[in-house]
Amino acid sequence: MAKAKSPRLQLSQFGPIQSADVSFGDLTVIVGPQATGKSIFLQTLKLLIDRDQIHDMFKHHSMSFDGDEDAFLDAFYGRGIAGGWSERSAISFDGKAWNLRDLARPSKGKTRYERLFYIPAQRVMSLPNGVSQNFGTFNFGDPYVLRSFSDAVHDLIQNDFATMRELFPAPNRLNESLREPIAEQLFGRTSLVVDNSEFTKRLALQVPGQEKPLGFLSWSAGQREFTPMLMGLYWLCTSKTKRKSGKTVTQTIDWVVIEEPEMGLHPKGIQAVLLLVLELLRRNYRVVLSTHTPVVLEMVWALQELKKNQASEASVRKLFDLRSVPYTKELATSTLEKDFKVYYFDRNSSARDISNLDPMADAIEESEWGGVVGFASKANAAVTNAVHAAPTKQTRKKRENQ
Repeated sequence: MAKAKSPRLQLSQFGPIQSADVSFGDLTVIVGPQATGKSIFLQTLKLLIDRDQIHDMFKHHSMSFDGDEDAFLDAFYGRGIAGGWSERSAISFDGKAWNLRDLARPSKGKTRYERLFYIPAQRVMSLPNGVSQNFGTFNFGDPYVLRSFSDAVHDLIQNDFATMRELFPAPNRLNESLREPIAEQLFGRTSLVVDNSEFTKRLALQVPGQEKPLGFLSWSAGQREFTPMLMGLYWLCTSKTKRKSGKTVTQTIDWVVIEEPEMGLHPKGIQAVLLLVLELLRRNYRVVLSTHTPVVLEMVWALQELKKNQASEASVRKLFDLRSVPYTKELATSTLEKDFKVYYFDRNSSARDISNLDPMADAIEESEWGGVVGFASKANAAVTNAVHAAPTKQTRKKRENQ
């Protein structure tokens, strides 16, 4: 059976984006320096997929724009971002052209449930002092993706976890093979709990043998960044397959966007997060990551090489230090069936497909993996040159001393 055509988003002349043409795989990774338009691109994807649900969400929270397109776009992207849209700007999604200002108005379409779940880079702001925030807590001009994500986490903690004190490790949420690396690399000997001692539900870390839990600002930076993401992943993994977001079982979340999943984390912690990404893929979510870390690209490169060489699921388990149990075998087998894409965003040129991640490629954007390993390459070259030059300098010095 032929595989369905990949979704394709083309966006040009919008803010810092000159031109971006992205065909999405099962897992798509977007890399590039800061301020190259990665977030604008991904938020536009969200708007295209969830247009009417977004308008309904604003309406539900008593936000009416009265046909003011600029006001809607400021409310969605964040204040001032939509000013980057001009007459030269263009959008095409799956071959259909769109005008951003048309998207600023609701349609009469029937697809009014959420299909793309977005975990934003600003996710730590969803838990100030460990307290979850609903949509209405934020101000006009705060990005919609932050407000929506925060609202989902708030609903999860206040309702789904209403009677639970310990949120991690929670045996009914993630498979043990996923929990163990998180416990070891991200939480250590602590447990993630709900602290009601001050009559407000706050997330805290319980240290064994210690009466009072650690408050949010006493956590490590990585723990503060990871915990909101974990809550989002809990929200996505409440059932055995995809998260139901509409009225029927077929109305589900299909896409997941995670911005900078590596923030604040050691490489071993990032590896634990990437296992969660593989779990999303196993559940048949289409996943999009933006990143600045080589660890994500090293995983993609390794998985593509394993696929190319027809490796078995055991090779994937070895890559992630996973035991041989039925769940990990299924996870690894599923991973080898997925398609991977990588795109590089640059300020001065069009976005480039670097999916091959070929270190011998002529284009430096691909050989240096979108600049992510550029400094390492320069460091290796500098040391190599110094080592080769050292004997020559020593010989010259001996001659001068004779």
